Amino acid sequence: MAIKKISSSYYVVDDMAASLAFYRDTLKLPLKFQDGEKWAQFDVNGQAIAIATPAPEQVAPGEGATVVFEVDDLAEQRRQLIDAGLTVGETVDMGGHGSFFTVRDPAGNLVQFFGR
Repeated sequence: MAIKKISSSYYVVDDMAASLAFYRDTLKLPLKFQDGEKWAQFDVNGQAIAIATPAPEQVAPGEGATVVFEVDDLAEQRRQLIDAGLTVGETVDMGGHGSFFTVRDPAGNLVQFFGR
C-alpha cells in the first residue's frame, strides 16, 4: 500500500487556547480547521501543521512532532506493517474525520497512518 501524502504534522499541547493564540495570532498562520479543544490545523502555503490536546496513542505535550501519512486503505497498511514485524497500535476511530493508528520508527519516534 502506497503512502498517498503527508496529511499533517502536529504537536501535542496541554493548553489549546494558548497554543491557538501563538500559532494563529503571534505567527499569523491561517486557521484551516478546528475540532473544538481536540485539534486545530493551520495552513502554511498549502502544507498543514496542527496542534492537538492529549489523546491515546500520542506523545505527551512538548515531546516533539508527529508526522501523519495519509493512505487509501488503512486496514491494508496496518496489516502490511504487522506482517513486517512492527508493533502497531489499535485503529482509533475519529468519527466522520477518519481513523488512524500509530507505530514507532527504529529510533522510537511516533508515526501515524490516517485514512478517511
